[in-house]
Amino acid sequence: MPKQVRLRRGTTAQHATFTGADGEVTFDTTKKLLVLHDGVTAGGRPLEGWVVLDPGNPLALQEINSSVRVSGGDFESWGLSVDNLCLLNQVTIQDVASLRAVLRSTLTLIYGASVQLNFAAFSSYSLDLAGNVSFTTLNLSNGLEVVVRIKCDGTLRTLSFPAGWKFVGAAAPANIAANKTATLQLRCYGLADADVVARYLVEP
Repeated sequence: MPKQVRLRRGTTAQHATFTGADGEVTFDTTKKLLVLHDGVTAGGRPLEGWVVLDPGNPLALQEINSSVRVSGGDFESWGLSVDNLCLLNQVTIQDVASLRAVLRSTLTLIYGASVQLNFAAFSSYSLDLAGNVSFTTLNLSNGLEVVVRIKCDGTLRTLSFPAGWKFVGAAAPANIAANKTATLQLRCYGLADADVVARYLVEP
């Protein structure tokens, strides 16, 4: 029979107070993973963040504790394929219809003196003003569009926009009158605020 090699082992709690020799490898019996040691770090360095697969149970949650980049696929083939339900940032995607519903949905923004418009998150936002507001942007990319419904309260409010935005049809508005509703239409043609074309429309 082949020889069996066993590493020193212990629970996560036991590892926390253990300093292994430089180059030593031990086994954490609580987390079921290997721990690397350098001779000075108590607890060592657990080999966490790996993809742990459980092929015997297709419903088991497989966790990846780091960012993931999928570089495969091209314009004719999938870079990522999900056969069943998909949960994205707490939004369940079941099929193409539900994905379209998410893309068509509007996110209600929480008022603040500075409001950030995330171009990669939603294409439609709604903002009820309770004071003056200055807009900023996040995740600009060529081809992304955003529409913001702005509803003013009972007081005239000033509006501020990134200096690079190019307003068409009319100059950038300085304010919105009390109890008026407006739309701010934005389309990005690059990666910077200078690549954003804006159009502002307000009810008479």
